[in-house]
Amino acid sequence: MDAEELRDALENTGLTSYQSDAYLAVLDLGVAPAVTVARNCSVPVSQIYKVLRDLEQKGFVETIERDQLHVRPRDPDVVLDELRSTGQLLQQAADDIEDRWEQPRLYDDNGGVVKHQETLLERAKEAIAESETLIEMVLSPEQFETLHSALVTAKDNGVIVRVTLYDNPETDELATHHDVETAVSELRLSYIPGPFLAVVDRGRCFFTPDASATDQHGLLVEDETLSFIFHWYFYTCNWALNDRAYVDTTSGWTYVTLEGFVRDFAVLLDGGLDVSITAIGYDNAERKLRTISGCVVDISYTDDFRTSEPPTLEQLSGSLSVLLDIGAETYAIGSWGAVYEDMEVHRIEIDDISLSVTDDHCLPTSAPPTPQA
Repeated sequence: MDAEELRDALENTGLTSYQSDAYLAVLDLGVAPAVTVARNCSVPVSQIYKVLRDLEQKGFVETIERDQLHVRPRDPDVVLDELRSTGQLLQQAADDIEDRWEQPRLYDDNGGVVKHQETLLERAKEAIAESETLIEMVLSPEQFETLHSALVTAKDNGVIVRVTLYDNPETDELATHHDVETAVSELRLSYIPGPFLAVVDRGRCFFTPDASATDQHGLLVEDETLSFIFHWYFYTCNWALNDRAYVDTTSGWTYVTLEGFVRDFAVLLDGGLDVSITAIGYDNAERKLRTISGCVVDISYTDDFRTSEPPTLEQLSGSLSVLLDIGAETYAIGSWGAVYEDMEVHRIEIDDISLSVTDDHCLPTSAPPTPQA
């Protein structure tokens, strides 16, 4: 480091240009009269005494009273501490500025791009811990460990957590991982590595194109329409076709998509089962969340040609509604983005399943199917 750079570094610790120049001169001279110091730096003789006294107060030098004022450098511990603390502060400031620059304001904009996966995971972790209803994720084992504590918090708060993990087909270790039960409502395994995706509460998305890259940009989305697109990407490419590895059956039979419920129950309803459910969702007339219970009396979806097989995802990706008998009237529930139905359903709880024997009498059936959520 040359003299000019050293002076700049000293000035970053709070010294003036005169003070830094005088201090470097004292270091070069050792013990010297004040006048000699002035002659070896840019400080005028008329100001050198004040400059040296200020340096003494800061702990950089000490003065000696002789026939004329002498000065010598003090042990550099004080200077070194100043430089190191300043360096740490500047490094922290640089890191903070970088973080602030690359983190968009999620609640003011529809989305943004960040340069590092670490930043994306930190934002996802915050959103997951604050989640209220549903989390859909596809991620690597390493990313799962990073987000594990936030997922545990979300599940403890009653959030449904659906996770697809990229797994090695040669082993089933992830399926029996001891931390899965505390963090996940349902786990599925994918054997083809792909992107990281998290859809949180239907309105917030976190996405990186390649989960295996060590330093990859990420996309943050704060928009329900775009989240709907990512939800269907998750559901069709990363969920419905993958193997189930774990299901938490302690919380009852719960569905978080109408498509999952219809795929499980359409054929059973056609076979004479009576199914009573509780639906939680957004009431389009009242414009608020509502909970309603009733017996399923009809299901309608695109190309509704009833067969002995469950409807396909293609059939369910269009128009889909379920009609409930709630006593005095019927009530239609629809899927994500429902417009014509009474409710956009967010969650379905199975209350009762019975076999119709007569018009007014039902008998319990065997256990319900394993839910597709």
